[in-house]
Amino acid sequence: MAPLLTRAKGKSAPLGFATNHPRLGAALGALAISQSSPLAKLSGASPAVVTLFRGLFALPLLALLARREGHAPSRRDRSLALLAGALFALDLQCFHISIPLLGVALATVVPNAQVFIVGLFAALSGERTPGRAFAAIPFALLGLLMLARVVDPFGDSVIGSGVVAAGSDPALGVLWALGAATFYGLYLVITRRISTASSAVGPFTMLRDSAIGMIGTSFVLALLTGSLLPPDLGPGLGWLLLLALMSQVLGYPLINASIPHLPSVVGSVLLFVQPLMTLVAGVVIFGEIPTPGQFVGALVLFGGVLVAARK
Repeated sequence: MAPLLTRAKGKSAPLGFATNHPRLGAALGALAISQSSPLAKLSGASPAVVTLFRGLFALPLLALLARREGHAPSRRDRSLALLAGALFALDLQCFHISIPLLGVALATVVPNAQVFIVGLFAALSGERTPGRAFAAIPFALLGLLMLARVVDPFGDSVIGSGVVAAGSDPALGVLWALGAATFYGLYLVITRRISTASSAVGPFTMLRDSAIGMIGTSFVLALLTGSLLPPDLGPGLGWLLLLALMSQVLGYPLINASIPHLPSVVGSVLLFVQPLMTLVAGVVIFGEIPTPGQFVGALVLFGGVLVAARK
């Protein structure tokens, strides 16, 4: 999924090297989070269980890093972070459901439409919305229709024998992935509000509190869906541990610390490179190959996102 865009604060942040070497930090962060959907699929766990263990495994390290920051958030900031974590759990629930339906790579592409969700909330709150953001919406919609294969100019003569199609139901997968984009956009709105309104919340402090909200929400989802049991104790939990370390502990914090120190064009490149690396993993590990129409649709959607997000 797309990187978090919250702000790293204070010299006490444990990722000082990422602020000193932002290109390296951002590249490592993008590589780490690009493997989220392949690792989730390899675990064989249900969507709610993936999210639950992703939070449980990450929380101790996040708590340790938050303690090193030495920040004491207010009750309001902590409550907002808990709410943000609940929204992030709903985002991941939709995202993990979309993976088998859309394929590991394309399921990573669609949530980038959160740019439009964040823009909508900004406009509703009275912020001036650039005209290019509105102009980019038709391109994003066309890209989504091509990803869903509602529009496919290349037809079905695409995938050779012995190759796994990238998703069992792309249209349904796009709908779930758009749900992920919506919840992720709401998550970003709240986390940005925390970072701009308070100087007492470090990146790991907020990630720790949001992880608690994520764990509680995913636990309820697992109970409601009857999928509380973990995957096999062997490889299943191992993949989930690796997922938690790479995404929650390494990937997102590295990008959080790096992005504010990079030109906007570099952030745009990262937005594109992350799902490209996921695509490579999908081909190598699962043999998933998007159709030419879906690949073009991903490029069209990215074009719209980049235009809308450009400063």
